Amino acid sequence: MQSMRMPSSASSMRSAVSRRPAAQVRAFLFTKDKAPPVASNKISAKQTKEEVLAEVSTQFDRWNSALATLDPKQVAALYAEDGVLLPTVSNKVRTSPEEIEAYFTNFLTLKPQGKIDECNVRLLAENTAINSGVYTFDLVKDNKPAKVQARYSFTYKRLDDGQWYIVDHHSSGMPEIVGNPELEEVANLFELWNASLQTGDPKNVAAMYGPGAVLLPTVSNKVRTTTEEIADYFTAFLKLKPFGKIDASNVRILAKDLAINSGVYTFKLNKDGKESLVQARYSFTYKKFDGKWMIIDHHSSAMPESEEKKLAEITALFDKWNAALQTGDPAKVAACYAPSGVLLPTVSNQVRTTPAEIQDYFVAFLKLKPNGKIDDANVRVLGPDTAINSGVYTFDLVVEGAPTQVQARYSFTYKKIGGEWLIIDHHSSGMPEKVVKVLEKEMVAV
Repeated sequence: MQSMRMPSSASSMRSAVSRRPAAQVRAFLFTKDKAPPVASNKISAKQTKEEVLAEVSTQFDRWNSALATLDPKQVAALYAEDGVLLPTVSNKVRTSPEEIEAYFTNFLTLKPQGKIDECNVRLLAENTAINSGVYTFDLVKDNKPAKVQARYSFTYKRLDDGQWYIVDHHSSGMPEIVGNPELEEVANLFELWNASLQTGDPKNVAAMYGPGAVLLPTVSNKVRTTTEEIADYFTAFLKLKPFGKIDASNVRILAKDLAINSGVYTFKLNKDGKESLVQARYSFTYKKFDGKWMIIDHHSSAMPESEEKKLAEITALFDKWNAALQTGDPAKVAACYAPSGVLLPTVSNQVRTTPAEIQDYFVAFLKLKPNGKIDDANVRVLGPDTAINSGVYTFDLVVEGAPTQVQARYSFTYKKIGGEWLIIDHHSSGMPEKVVKVLEKEMVAV
């Protein structure tokens, strides 16, 4: 059985045989009398390995944002002077800024926007890292939307200006679909189905289903077994103006003229003028009738672990931390932080990077008998084991025997370690339009 797996979750270095002269450095990065940066020998002593890896992980977003400008110069500027690009659809290895820029001049006509499907970030040396995995691009080709999935490897080097640059970028087509037209054809059937949704006509959607087809919809208990019943379901669903995208797919050829595509998709919906995203699991089974692929079974089901549940779990972590404050025990508060956790407190210039330093901060802070509440929260799940909650909180304190309140901004970044959510970064800062003088006075010695 042939297969194409597209998992969800997230190159070799070229020797400097033709290092580019300083004169070719992009003007907006360096002045003409300033040489290009050279590799730095040391990572900042204040950065942990986890922090560096997190920083490297953000470089794809930086590159993708450059794509969104549609300016090839801005994309090429993210590559090191001796960077190498091995593109997805060109046999030519690009080894100069001009060649890299020329590639993106053509590629950007497709208005690409990428997302990571699977990533693996590793620190190779103190200032060298690699991010490899699978990404998917939304493109516009011949005025029609299309998706292309590929494998990638970005190798980065951090130079003396503190910026990470791409020294090697290798992008290649999925090996189980390249050169296999049948698998590629089946993978593209979702786009045809999604295009039928955009017509707003339930009959056009129902026409994608073959004789004897069965539909088990996401939000209806009724199993639809006729063309009329299938069209009836989409009469209601199309009122939400759905637009779908594949998050993870697994395409297999089961037999001659029989195939299946199963995985996870997300729909953008519009209800009462408000947009929302709904993720679900899917299975499309296809059979070829008179040379045309048609759906004979479509099963769609809600994600068993809802996004709302995850968000609620992350939101509750503040209450856990605040409950630790109420114990008055700095060791219990410090236990809420990961071993590599970092604390940037509201009224101390010292960045706390060890459990002992974090505990020491709370020895002083707990004397104020703090009790916090969230005023404004923004909770986001960044990945299966990473989340962030940022916003504004207010503490009830007791200062010199008198009750008082202090408001501040916060960011808690969490990582699940050993099945438990722990704080890996906690940044708290005074409201910029009002200096927190009360705490400064009370904790001046901290």
